[in-house]
Amino acid sequence: MRKLSTIVVALALIPALRLGAQDVSGVGALGSLGSLGSLGSLGSLGSLGSLASLASLGPMTLSGVDIAIQTVGRMGLIRGADMSSHYERVIPRAPWNAQDPADSLYRLARRAMADENYRRAAQLFGELVSRFPESDYAGDALYYRAYSLFQLGSQHDLRDAIAAIERQVNDYSDASTRDDAKTLRTRIESLQARHGDAKAAEKVAAKAKELGYEKGCPNDDDDMRLAALQGLMQMDAEQALPILRQVLEKRGSCTESLRKHAVFIVSQKHGDEATSLLLDVARADPSEEVRAEAIQWLGQVHSPRAVAALDSIAANATDDDILGKAIFALSQSRDERSDAALRRIAADERKSSHARTQAIFWFGQTHRDAEDMRFLRELFSRSQDDEIRGSIIQAMAQAHTSEAMRWLVDLARDKSLSIEARKNALFWAGQSGADLRQLIGLYDEMKGQTEIQNQLIFVFSQRRDRDAIDKLMDIATSDTDRDLRKQAIFWLGQSHDPRVQKFLLDLINR
Repeated sequence: MRKLSTIVVALALIPALRLGAQDVSGVGALGSLGSLGSLGSLGSLGSLGSLASLASLGPMTLSGVDIAIQTVGRMGLIRGADMSSHYERVIPRAPWNAQDPADSLYRLARRAMADENYRRAAQLFGELVSRFPESDYAGDALYYRAYSLFQLGSQHDLRDAIAAIERQVNDYSDASTRDDAKTLRTRIESLQARHGDAKAAEKVAAKAKELGYEKGCPNDDDDMRLAALQGLMQMDAEQALPILRQVLEKRGSCTESLRKHAVFIVSQKHGDEATSLLLDVARADPSEEVRAEAIQWLGQVHSPRAVAALDSIAANATDDDILGKAIFALSQSRDERSDAALRRIAADERKSSHARTQAIFWFGQTHRDAEDMRFLRELFSRSQDDEIRGSIIQAMAQAHTSEAMRWLVDLARDKSLSIEARKNALFWAGQSGADLRQLIGLYDEMKGQTEIQNQLIFVFSQRRDRDAIDKLMDIATSDTDRDLRKQAIFWLGQSHDPRVQKFLLDLINR
């Protein structure tokens, strides 16, 4: 699989929120996290429950994090190069004939397979067929033996697995698993080809070629066809690409799933022909989903032709999903034209806010020099859209530079901005390492602006610095605003600082 470094960076933002259980232990539940913005994809936080006090934090834009997770999930980028994630784990069906002499042996073999003790399962299923060849279980036992041997994966095991399938074909043609066995055989042959078995490679190639010759909508099981297609992963580009081209030219609705898998396999090949195939699919396939798959993988090609095509697709796309894939693909390139395209999308008021926030988010992950920061600041000053402004704040925070931190703190001071934007700037400044002394000074400067001070209390609670705890204790004892004192005491209660327990006890005993 090609490197997906940007995805890793995007997913790494989740722990950066520092709202995990360790930071709020003892609080009980945090169900009101809706006040933090778009956190729909952060399902792991759902178990933290509800906390009314967080309502005071107000809406903060976390749309970039949400976009990153949604993008990764929709794109299906995290999968094995052999597409093995398509195949679910096999558990033999429940015993169905208690009077059969092989019933107890089948139960033992089934348990071993469920426990993923495949060596034991293969042995027991083989013994069942040997001892009870007339059993109702015998035909299916051969399939399950073959599957267990396939899971073990050595060349010897794979040969024995093929032998089990061949015996099922010859002696138990009415077995309920006979169609599954056909698919399994293709998968086994693909694995044998990977191990260097020339005869198996020829068989895989022949089955894959049949896909290109099929007319109309074939009746064969999709798993069988996908397994044949999967075998092309083991073939070099010169052999595989002509077959894949034939498959991709079959543009009926019934071959959509097959084409999507073919696009993935093309993306793993190298060279101009593979790029040309992806470009053709991205521009001309009748299925929006297949086009989106091709666009997504064009980002991994890293060629001027691919970048030019993605730029054109992004400029003309009217569908946000297609545009989102193009934006992500552009973000994977380090070409200057990709940078320019992301900037244009981010600044284009004709594009949806969602698409623009995506462009800003991905731009912010990899573009952090002075010119990039200037572009984002200028875009912020021109924009009146809170969602766009929120994504710019987040992108600036990811730079982790002193200049970016000062800019965020200045936003928090700016009374001409909405209170939500100012609080959002403080949130990201706090999460991104802004100078704590500056933030402590800002608290006193904001006296009378309760919402901003309350946000700063939350920011202090998320910092593990000794000075942050000192400031919270100072607020808890001496602030003239009773509600702010209560907020400081609440967040002190979540701290693991050993000084806090004595402080709270002293406060109670006053």
